[in-house]
Amino acid sequence: MPNSSAPVLILGAGVNGLCVARELVLNRVPVWIVDTNDIAFGATAKSSRLIHGGLRYLEYGDFQLVSESLHERDRLLRQAPQYVTPLRLHVPVRRRLGGFIAAGLRFLGLSRTRLGTWIGSGGGRGLITVRFGLSLYDFLARSKAVPRHRVCSTGQGGPQFPREEFPWSCAYFDAQMERPERFCLALAREMQELAQCQGTEFRLLTYHRATLSPDGVTITPCSDSPPLPVTPSPNHLHPCLIINATGAWGDWTLRELPASAPPLFGGTKGTHIFTRHAGLIEALGGDAVYAEAQDGRLVFLIPVEFGVMVGTTDDRFDQRPEQARSTETEVAYLLQLAHEIFPQVTLSEDDIFATCSGVRPLPYSDGSKTAAISRGHSIDERSVNGIPVLTLIGGKLTTCRALGEEVADRVLAQLGVTRTVSTRERIVAGGEKYPTGDNAVEAAIKDLAAASGESPDTCRAVWRLIGTQSVAFYSEKGRPFSEKKATVVGTALPVDFVRDIIASEWVTTLEDLVERRLLLALHPTLTRETLVSLAELLHAARPNPVSVEEMVERACQRLRMFYARRDV
Repeated sequence: MPNSSAPVLILGAGVNGLCVARELVLNRVPVWIVDTNDIAFGATAKSSRLIHGGLRYLEYGDFQLVSESLHERDRLLRQAPQYVTPLRLHVPVRRRLGGFIAAGLRFLGLSRTRLGTWIGSGGGRGLITVRFGLSLYDFLARSKAVPRHRVCSTGQGGPQFPREEFPWSCAYFDAQMERPERFCLALAREMQELAQCQGTEFRLLTYHRATLSPDGVTITPCSDSPPLPVTPSPNHLHPCLIINATGAWGDWTLRELPASAPPLFGGTKGTHIFTRHAGLIEALGGDAVYAEAQDGRLVFLIPVEFGVMVGTTDDRFDQRPEQARSTETEVAYLLQLAHEIFPQVTLSEDDIFATCSGVRPLPYSDGSKTAAISRGHSIDERSVNGIPVLTLIGGKLTTCRALGEEVADRVLAQLGVTRTVSTRERIVAGGEKYPTGDNAVEAAIKDLAAASGESPDTCRAVWRLIGTQSVAFYSEKGRPFSEKKATVVGTALPVDFVRDIIASEWVTTLEDLVERRLLLALHPTLTRETLVSLAELLHAARPNPVSVEEMVERACQRLRMFYARRDV
């Protein structure tokens, strides 16, 4: 049995690694988290930002995954209302009949036979098929958090589908998490505070690498990492167990430890485009669309805070995940899909202000159609130098808590530790006493503005990132009024709030601050002047050899390369 007093080493500071760590720290197990990049750097920040049951997984017989996902969706709506909100989606339907037999063949695993290929090559899903799937979806959910689906004729509210193309649409509810990066940071800060309170060891090291050594594990700064404010000494650790939660990097992580293993991952790349096109925003009418193109491909059009997100691609990707970026072909493909759904909207590449691409940590598969690869999760276990190594395969944003619970239960059993705390009803920091409904949230923000002397826009900008913890930020004693009034150039963010983030949220680079703390990479009005203002704050707080000008140029290069931001 592993030594329960030694820390568990978690590789990967994405949502799954953090959820596992949260379960363990809550149950007084010491934890170290190590990541070669930043918190929430990978698929967590590049997903479709949906919290959903996985409607299309029903066709592949994944009832257990759909049921678990739907229950976790409702749980997240209760536990993290500052980040997870209900989302109404519409499925436009071209015909009354069609798709039922093809769906049945997919369910039976016969879609790749000659008959399955022929039947599945045309027709699309008809109204009866879609309604059957949504009725089953409602049955599995048994939700009190969101309404059941309904059918309406085109023109009776909702998105403005062309009537001649889509006579009906079916409306149903899922949810979205627009800011998964902030969700991750809320978990990390909760763990840090809890560990300090109860005396449990907890460390989170970004831009570090773990390698096996004869006497345990050596943790060192990455050779290609950004310059750190203080050059740390290597850490030597004797973990009781290693959890590989690096997602799509999982196979590379095992090779670099090193640990011998067969291929475990078969990642696929998902690309999204972002637009503020007024016609498309109007056509959506505030709701989302989940549609099937003429050739059977699926597309989401989702309203986000600053416009519309269109996605996603699902193509195999064999390169290192950090190299994923959108291509002209992918952008053209998504524009074409959007045009098929809303032909009245003229959307071009010039209307796109940003793109992003991430790699899904799917299980290895040598031949399945990418859409058919399970989105469930599994755990590979092997021993390396006498240390158990658990590798987390698959999973998705929706089921992150459930995966964390499952892995932690396995670890606790191996350590002989009895679980004393559960996360099943635990509120995520910032969701405490959260107002119910948009009007109540807006009223709370106005009350906060009146009490603090700040503008509603400034209070709204802080609330957006930390929820009800905004009240604690503004009521913290000793905060000079004049300092609170200062905001970062080009934003409504208080300078003092950004300083707090730099001091307490593991910020190393300007990219960390822009992309994953303040969520400005996908903000359409981001300017170089804003980057300069933030770089000056970071440099003042963390002096290092990199100048403000170098910080800004490096951030601009990354924004142009990985977010297609041509305006910085």
